[in-house]
Amino acid sequence: MTTASRVNDPGFGPGAPPLGGEAARVDQLRRTFQLRRFGSGYDRVQVDRLFDNLVGGMSGRGPMVSDAELDPSQFNLVPGGYFEAEVDAALKEVRDILGRRR
Repeated sequence: MTTASRVNDPGFGPGAPPLGGEAARVDQLRRTFQLRRFGSGYDRVQVDRLFDNLVGGMSGRGPMVSDAELDPSQFNLVPGGYFEAEVDAALKEVRDILGRRR
C-alpha cells in the first residue's frame, strides 16, 4: 500500500486511531527514506509495501511480517529508488524492535 492509498484505508489517515510506540517508530523510520536523484536504489513500491505490512502487523491490523521478509536482498534495484543504506539501517532497527518483543 503506498502512502497515497493509505488515505483511503480505514486503518490509516485522520480518522484512524494513532499508532503507538513501536509501530509509530517504524512508520517514522519509513517516512525518512529519500529517493535517489541519480543512480539506482531499492524499489520504492516494494519497500513501502513491507513497511506498511510491518506497521499493520505491529498495530494489530494485519499479520506480522516474518524474519525472511526483513531481508533487504528481496528488493529490486531501480532507477530513482530509496537509498539502500537508509533502508538497511531501518530494517536493522526493526529487527532489534521485534527481537525485544519476543
